[in-house]
Amino acid sequence: MARSLWSLGALLVLLGIAAHVFGWDRLMEIPEAIIAAIRSAPATYGLVALGVLLMLVARLIGRRRG
Repeated sequence: MARSLWSLGALLVLLGIAAHVFGWDRLMEIPEAIIAAIRSAPATYGLVALGVLLMLVARLIGRRRG
């Protein structure tokens, strides 16, 4: 649990620094670009999403056993 909280905290710090350096407007262009890419090739990004989902499930299974 502590490891997850530390990782989340580090991610938020990184996001805050990026927002300060680049500005929120530039950071908000990233999700818009991702959505546009998904709309242009949904099958490809569906496959990528499935792979990410399987990786997360494998990690959860590994944590329970280890």
